[in-house]
Amino acid sequence: MNWLNELKVAYLNKNDNKINELLENLPMLKTRDEMFEALAIMEQITEYAIAQKNKLGIEMKKLRQTKSFLPKQQKESRLNLTL
Repeated sequence: MNWLNELKVAYLNKNDNKINELLENLPMLKTRDEMFEALAIMEQITEYAIAQKNKLGIEMKKLRQTKSFLPKQQKESRLNLTL
Protein backbone atom coordinates (compact mmCIF):
# COMPACT_ATOMS: atom_id res chain seq x y z
CA MET A 1 0.00 0.00 0.00
CA ASN A 2 1.40 3.38 -0.88
CA TRP A 3 1.84 6.27 1.53
CA LEU A 4 -1.22 8.20 0.35
CA ASN A 5 -3.52 5.20 0.77
CA GLU A 6 -2.05 4.44 4.19
CA LEU A 7 -2.74 8.05 5.23
CA LYS A 8 -6.34 7.79 4.04
CA VAL A 9 -6.88 4.55 5.96
CA ALA A 10 -5.25 5.97 9.10
CA TYR A 11 -7.48 9.05 8.90
CA LEU A 12 -10.66 7.04 8.30
CA ASN A 13 -9.80 4.80 11.26
CA LYS A 14 -8.88 7.86 13.38
CA ASN A 15 -5.56 6.16 14.14
CA ASP A 16 -3.63 9.12 15.59
CA ASN A 17 -0.38 7.21 16.04
CA LYS A 18 -0.32 6.00 12.43
CA ILE A 19 -1.24 9.48 11.14
CA ASN A 20 1.67 10.99 13.09
CA GLU A 21 4.04 8.29 11.87
CA LEU A 22 3.06 8.85 8.25
CA LEU A 23 3.27 12.63 8.48
CA GLU A 24 6.73 12.39 10.04
CA ASN A 25 7.84 10.26 7.09
CA LEU A 26 6.37 12.35 4.29
CA PRO A 27 7.67 11.06 0.95
CA MET A 28 8.40 13.11 -2.14
CA LEU A 29 5.10 13.14 -4.01
CA LYS A 30 5.62 12.71 -7.73
CA THR A 31 2.50 13.92 -9.48
CA ARG A 32 0.40 17.01 -9.14
CA ASP A 33 -2.67 14.86 -8.45
CA GLU A 34 -0.90 13.13 -5.55
CA MET A 35 0.04 16.51 -4.12
CA PHE A 36 -3.52 17.84 -4.31
CA GLU A 37 -4.91 14.62 -2.84
CA ALA A 38 -2.39 14.71 0.01
CA LEU A 39 -3.21 18.36 0.66
CA ALA A 40 -6.94 17.59 0.83
CA ILE A 41 -6.38 14.73 3.28
CA MET A 42 -4.06 16.87 5.41
CA GLU A 43 -6.72 19.60 5.57
CA GLN A 44 -9.20 17.02 6.84
CA ILE A 45 -6.66 15.74 9.36
CA THR A 46 -6.09 19.32 10.54
CA GLU A 47 -9.82 19.80 11.07
CA TYR A 48 -9.97 16.50 12.96
CA ALA A 49 -7.02 17.52 15.16
CA ILE A 50 -8.63 20.88 15.97
CA ALA A 51 -11.91 19.15 16.87
CA GLN A 52 -10.04 16.70 19.13
CA LYS A 53 -8.18 19.60 20.79
CA ASN A 54 -11.45 21.44 21.45
CA LYS A 55 -13.08 18.28 22.80
CA LEU A 56 -10.13 17.71 25.13
CA GLY A 57 -10.32 21.32 26.32
CA ILE A 58 -13.99 20.89 27.20
CA GLU A 59 -13.27 17.66 29.11
CA MET A 60 -10.43 19.33 31.02
CA LYS A 61 -12.73 22.23 31.94
CA LYS A 62 -15.34 19.76 33.23
CA LEU A 63 -12.69 18.01 35.32
CA ARG A 64 -11.53 21.31 36.83
CA GLN A 65 -15.13 22.23 37.66
CA THR A 66 -15.73 18.84 39.26
CA LYS A 67 -12.51 19.11 41.23
CA SER A 68 -13.45 22.56 42.56
CA PHE A 69 -16.93 21.31 43.46
CA LEU A 70 -15.71 18.35 45.51
CA PRO A 71 -14.75 19.10 49.12
CA LYS A 72 -11.07 19.41 49.82
CA GLN A 73 -9.81 16.14 51.20
CA GLN A 74 -8.11 16.33 54.52
CA LYS A 75 -4.62 14.99 54.95
CA GLU A 76 -4.53 11.33 55.76
CA SER A 77 -4.87 10.80 59.46
CA ARG A 78 -2.37 8.42 60.93
CA LEU A 79 -3.47 5.51 62.96
CA ASN A 80 -2.21 5.64 66.54
CA LEU A 81 -1.53 2.09 67.62
CA THR A 82 0.29 2.77 70.86
CA LEU A 83 -0.68 0.68 73.86
